[in-house]
Amino acid sequence: EVKLVRASEVDEVMTTLAAEQSQRADDPGAASPETYLLIHGLQRNKKLRFDEEMSFSLDAGAGGNPGLQLNKLICEGASLGFHVIANCDTYNNVMRFLSRKALSEFEMRVVFQMSANDSASLIDSPQANNLGLHRAILFNGQEGWLETFRPYALPDGEWLAEVVAKLAKW
Repeated sequence: EVKLVRASEVDEVMTTLAAEQSQRADDPGAASPETYLLIHGLQRNKKLRFDEEMSFSLDAGAGGNPGLQLNKLICEGASLGFHVIANCDTYNNVMRFLSRKALSEFEMRVVFQMSANDSASLIDSPQANNLGLHRAILFNGQEGWLETFRPYALPDGEWLAEVVAKLAKW
């Protein structure tokens, strides 16, 4: 099941996901489907901004703050079947929206050309500073490797035909 969520529905969806996360944590043996949260343009949804001061309050989990709920989902959700795939436009926005702990939970990262300092902060290497146009780096934090690739290469006809066939079945 796929659900597209508008910015006005973020509070409700994050509250639902937080409740499901809490339920899965209370009953770890129950079979639950893998849940993927895809966030396109994290920087565009101010409600998902992590507020460090709110995280220290006693009722941080109960307050229904979507930013805190997202960070908890990122930090504790993988073992419960929750996975987050997100993109963000700049390193500064990543640091505004995610806690350092949440950022460290993103095992795989794709970066484009950026300053050496931002690159070193995101992928432990200044290599993204040397990227040219139409190049990116895939960073695997778990295994510690980097791979430069061309993300905009056109797919071949066989791949396109396969995707069209799969989409037609929907």
